[in-house]
Amino acid sequence: MHTEQSVCIMEDSKTRILQTALKLFLEKSYKAVTFQELMDITGFSKGAFYYFFKNKQEIFEAVIDMYVDRFAMVDFSQLPQNSLRDFLDAYFPEAKRMRAGFFTEEVAAAANRYSLMFEALRILPDLKNKINRHEDKVEASWIGIISSARKNKEIKAALSDKQLARLFIDAGHGIVIHLIMTDNTTVLEHEISSAWDNIYVLIKA
Repeated sequence: MHTEQSVCIMEDSKTRILQTALKLFLEKSYKAVTFQELMDITGFSKGAFYYFFKNKQEIFEAVIDMYVDRFAMVDFSQLPQNSLRDFLDAYFPEAKRMRAGFFTEEVAAAANRYSLMFEALRILPDLKNKINRHEDKVEASWIGIISSARKNKEIKAALSDKQLARLFIDAGHGIVIHLIMTDNTTVLEHEISSAWDNIYVLIKA
């Protein structure tokens, strides 16, 4: 039977493995990293390592789940719900808060993290479904805040709530793709914020 302390130690060990693995996958790609290399760098014995993961794909899947949950997703319930302006202003600070203490600045700034996600989509068959479920929740959250802003007469537009939600979301997606193609993802948050500000100006009542 595990004590509370031993459970914490095991969780810390697992987190250490995942953080180390993420850094290696970002540096080299999934294909280039070996299972033995992961064991060597983390410093765990084979037995200790196998307690958590049986093979490289298990580690990769756990790393991507961690990345999507902690990095790519924002907890919309923590954002203002009555003002679209406040929602936009709080979005990226909340995203940074969720990453704080878990991802190093080096990982957070890594341009090839998007390439890693594309690689993961090829390797992990269930990842696309998880991302689609996340996108459905994102769209619903945007629709909710836009609906509130419209009811509060903060915004005015001929487009429906869903159309406006897609406008904000797709603007962000388009900027991500463009900056990946131009190898300039260090300005990602600034560019998305600017685009969202411009859309807000157009629909502000």
